[in-house]
Amino acid sequence: MKKTFSILLPLIYALVVAAQHPAEAAGELTKLKGIADGMAAMDEVSKQEGINYDKAKAFINSQEIKEGLTKETVSQRCGEPVAIADNGTRWVYKPPSSTYFKGEKICFIFDESGRLVSWKQVL
Repeated sequence: MKKTFSILLPLIYALVVAAQHPAEAAGELTKLKGIADGMAAMDEVSKQEGINYDKAKAFINSQEIKEGLTKETVSQRCGEPVAIADNGTRWVYKPPSSTYFKGEKICFIFDESGRLVSWKQVL
């Protein structure tokens, strides 16, 4: 009973405030929805980041990777990188648990013509 009361009390309070100040309540609900939508979008980006990292990891461990592949081929196999640096010649993939400075990463290095020169996994 105590747990139900502790859940209901804030809900009842919110309803009373909303009834007394509907314009303010609508604004606050809009803000909360915006925050929730932003968090959902961040979760989706993080999920895709992990999927692409797993694809890149499988690709570098396969027999299909070789020097000379195009950026388009790497992108088709691994998805979009989380970072592109050095004038587009370095692509970085990382799992959501890593940061740009710590943790696992996979780097693909391309030459100026967009051909794969090397790759490495940083653990």
